[in-house]
Amino acid sequence: MKLNFQYAHNTHDESKDMPIINPMDALAAFDDFDWELQVEEANRVQKCAPTISLILEVDKEFIWVSAGGDRQSMFLYSEYHFPGEVGAWFGLSKKQGTVSLFNQSFSKENASKALELFIKKDNSALRELYV
Repeated sequence: MKLNFQYAHNTHDESKDMPIINPMDALAAFDDFDWELQVEEANRVQKCAPTISLILEVDKEFIWVSAGGDRQSMFLYSEYHFPGEVGAWFGLSKKQGTVSLFNQSFSKENASKALELFIKKDNSALRELYV
C-alpha cells in the first residue's frame, strides 16, 4: 500500500511515493495537503493538477483525488477503481474486472469521505458517493 503525491510543479510523469502501513495515514496526508496553495501553483506554472492517490494494488484497486479551479473556487474530482463485476458483450453479460467510478464535483469533505470509505472497502457506500 502506498500514497502517491503529484504536485503542481511536477510533470505528468513525475510524482512522489510514500509507503504507508496504517491506511488511516492517508486521511491525515489528505488533510495536511495544502490543496489551495497547490491549486494556485498549478494555475501559475501550468504543469499538473495536484493529486493524491492511495494505491492498494496497481491498476486494480486505487483511488485518486485531484484539484482544480482557483483559491476562491476550488473543486476536487476523483476516480475510484476496484475489483468487481463489469459489463461484457455490449452489456448483455457480466464478467470479473475492474470497476471505475468518477466524480468531478467533490467538496473536500466528500473527497475525504471517499478516502475513508475506500480504506474501509465499503464499495456500496462509495458507489452512492460517486453518483
